[in-house]
Amino acid sequence: MESISAKLQKLHVFFPKMERELKKVGDTVHHMWEQYIAVNPDGYRSSQFGHHYKTWCKRVNPMMHMNHKAGDKMYVDYAGKTLSVIDKDTGEIKEVQFFVAILGASQYTYDEASTSQQKEDFVTSVENAMRFFEGAPAAIVPDNLKSAVIKSSRFEPTINETLADLAEHYQTTILPARAYKPRDKSLVEGAVKVLYRRIYVNLKETKFFSLEELNQQIWDLLDAHNGRKLTGRPYSRIELFLEDEQQKLSPLPQERFEIKYQSFATVM
Repeated sequence: MESISAKLQKLHVFFPKMERELKKVGDTVHHMWEQYIAVNPDGYRSSQFGHHYKTWCKRVNPMMHMNHKAGDKMYVDYAGKTLSVIDKDTGEIKEVQFFVAILGASQYTYDEASTSQQKEDFVTSVENAMRFFEGAPAAIVPDNLKSAVIKSSRFEPTINETLADLAEHYQTTILPARAYKPRDKSLVEGAVKVLYRRIYVNLKETKFFSLEELNQQIWDLLDAHNGRKLTGRPYSRIELFLEDEQQKLSPLPQERFEIKYQSFATVM
């Protein structure tokens, strides 16, 4: 009879494939157990199978585990720590923001430095992320940033008009992270923590004299991050994205989004 450890090891080999399958609409844990037990008739029963999967998920996903569907959501936020650029002419050190976007299913990540968190810069960064991913998700989930949400509400937050226009242009929707619901933003917060270690730390001792120069360095480090194997899995973010998620994103319009500006004139 197979030992418990070997039996569990075989189960752990099955879980990375299972995790990917569960990102497809319609697949369930019970359906995956049926596939497993068909090949391993002496394997774990359904309830034990589910228990071991939850335990495995917690180990490989230190942040809260959610079963994200491919192409469903893109999470966006700013890192708490800023970066800096030195003005060539004056020597003045200017603080710049660190924007992060992550696709829920593949954890494929985009980030960039931007001048501010004002709505114009925020909307441009969100658009740059979709252009990087070469597709639009079904929904964009910002934290309750002032640049995204005019009025917070547990049930129906008010989205700023520019962001709403961007969503309409890209045929997507805005779903702000719900107040007091940490699961809504655990993925992007986890991504920010990882990027602090893999990108931010490698930048803070270097002097940059333009936003373009800083971003080029960020994107080089980002490529390495997306290419690394995920914890406990035999695949990387870029592999997951290309194989499972990219085709689930909606095609992008050829034209980039143009911000509308309004002015009010007083009639004499």
